Amino acid sequence: MRLALVQDHLLTQGGSERVFLQMCRAFPRADIYTLAYSPSRTLPEFRDLPVRTSWMNPVVPSHDVFRTAFPLARGVMERWDLRDYDVILTSSASTAKYVRRHRALHICYCYFPTRAIWTSEQYFGTTSLGIRGRIFRAFLPSFRRRDLAAAARVDHFIGISRVSAEAIGRIYGKEAEILHAPIDAERFRPGAEEPRGEHFLLVSRLERWKRLDYAIEACTRMDIPLRVVGQGLDEARLRSLAGPTVQFVGPVGDDQLVREYGRARAVIFTPELEYGLVPLEANAAGTPVIALGRGAMPEIMVDAVGGSDAPTAVFFQEQSPEAVMDALARFENIRFDPVALIAHARRFDIPAFREGLRRMVEEYASRLPCSVD
Repeated sequence: MRLALVQDHLLTQGGSERVFLQMCRAFPRADIYTLAYSPSRTLPEFRDLPVRTSWMNPVVPSHDVFRTAFPLARGVMERWDLRDYDVILTSSASTAKYVRRHRALHICYCYFPTRAIWTSEQYFGTTSLGIRGRIFRAFLPSFRRRDLAAAARVDHFIGISRVSAEAIGRIYGKEAEILHAPIDAERFRPGAEEPRGEHFLLVSRLERWKRLDYAIEACTRMDIPLRVVGQGLDEARLRSLAGPTVQFVGPVGDDQLVREYGRARAVIFTPELEYGLVPLEANAAGTPVIALGRGAMPEIMVDAVGGSDAPTAVFFQEQSPEAVMDALARFENIRFDPVALIAHARRFDIPAFREGLRRMVEEYASRLPCSVD
């Protein structure tokens, strides 16, 4: 059986890229496709894989450019000829699910229905849209119709979490099984051996919809040391909110990220998302989390308020500086066991994901004449 793996793009070192890498390793004989690939910007492990790109590759060098080129990228994905395959497995936060020139069974591992289309106010903000945002909003009804048509062509959806599956059902009208995204727990375990510092940590792309702003304000108001790892279009605004205790580190490699996790007192997680690799990676390094207790966080983290003897996080319920300040104060009175944190993270380790993904794909493809390689 011929299997194609398709990713939106490989232009960052974000969560979907890490998940897609494990998809490639789960199916080592599959052909790999993505609209654009930058070896210097994404995970170095992809350099050892035969990644096939579209004609857009030379003109889309970064994630920021990809966002602007979304309407064109969607059309390119629709026209990509994949008719030689029996099964297509897409990893999609935006465009991969648009594939249509094929005869194959299409299985989509969907992080969330295209966020810019279905949660546009959260994605772009409600003020200072800029020309790109205003143009995008003008075409939003058309974009939504086309996104629904793309979803209708998918044979089977797999959601990254219960929140993701519920959104797929609500927006696309499709049922989705759930397979939690993996972390490489062993990669982050050495962080537990690092000397613990006095600072807190944010790890994220610096984009407005990620809502790092209120955590930066909270730490500034409390004179608490905070390190911010990442880069993005919202950096200038976030720097303007930060006081002298906030340090912007920029992007870091995997080895440095492990050290950052291990040395922090806790990782602060601010967005309301369908998942969160960062909190799980922090736990894998023996570090607790202070997180907005909405979205998928109650699904993958254990709140200290619940009475568990092995909590992994302190939750707050509002996206405000005051809520984070209250959580930081409560954090001081809670004991976290690094051994228990690491054990919790291992529930989401790579082997379980690969086994679950292979089982699902083979089950969906069982009507085809041969098994998946």
